Amino acid sequence: MNNGGPAVVLLFHSVEERDRASFRGLGNVPPLLFERLCRTIKKEFDVVSLKTLVEGMRVDAGLPARPLAVTFDDGGKSYASFGVPIAGSLGVPTTCFLITDCIGGRSLYWRYLYNYCVRSGHGTELARMISAEYGRPVDVNDVISFTRRNYDRAKTGNVMRRIAAEIVTEEEYREKEGELFLSRGDIRRLAADPLVGFGVHTKTHPVMRSLNDDEIREEISGSIDFYRERIGDTLPMFSVPFGRLGRDYDERTVLAALELGQPAVLSAYGGGNDGGGAVYNVRRIPVTDELLEGRVEAFVRSLRDLKAPGEYREREEALRDAVRRWEKCRGAR
Repeated sequence: MNNGGPAVVLLFHSVEERDRASFRGLGNVPPLLFERLCRTIKKEFDVVSLKTLVEGMRVDAGLPARPLAVTFDDGGKSYASFGVPIAGSLGVPTTCFLITDCIGGRSLYWRYLYNYCVRSGHGTELARMISAEYGRPVDVNDVISFTRRNYDRAKTGNVMRRIAAEIVTEEEYREKEGELFLSRGDIRRLAADPLVGFGVHTKTHPVMRSLNDDEIREEISGSIDFYRERIGDTLPMFSVPFGRLGRDYDERTVLAALELGQPAVLSAYGGGNDGGGAVYNVRRIPVTDELLEGRVEAFVRSLRDLKAPGEYREREEALRDAVRRWEKCRGAR
């Protein structure tokens, strides 16, 4: 594919200056730290767009020696406020994957709302609500992890309604936290920028493994519909929520995305990428403030020789086999 190391894809969620309770402890990277990282990767890597990197992986050719792409998940407002201005000023292309139901403030993101409750002094009340909904005790310090591990779409909706009735109304929450996601106007403006790309990240950011096949397809196809109506006629790339293969999603999500025609599927459990066309599993490195604080240069150096995480080897082999079977069946139609 190239004469250097593996293709690297970095993943950010927010680059926020304000200390918002919704983001606190979820890996927000302050703007100055993000700028320092961008300057460093520009020196050490050949920074390309995600589209260029994925196409190079697909054909196993055409990439520079040390390719690296920058991505954002969720579609947070800070992408427009800080992410694009900082990266763009340095000539760094970025691609943002959208939770489409949250764009323009249409819906609340359940995880941000839970985190707001915990970080604003209502963790005990929230833990009690979740315990009642799930029928088992939940420690206040484990609320965010528990609801990810045990995600249930209906239970999540019930808890969110109880929060609105007993802790903070939707109107109060929006007033206190401000705009958390991009507006449709933001997207129209950013889409005209040649250094900006968009993809989809489902409608509501569920844990995909917890859904049935119809729900998986609904989450992906609904986000594609939004993209094609608001951004462009082409099929977008797809970033899997949470993105840990075998833990947060399985082959059903990847096959649904491929069936819907999506050109690439991105995970989020670490590791670099080699050529050979495995664009149904583009590995990414999640980047957080804790990972970077005081060691930006060391972090960037660590990206030169990335390996796929060993614990995922068998899961990746199983996914590869499932995709091959799907391709074989598709070819026989």
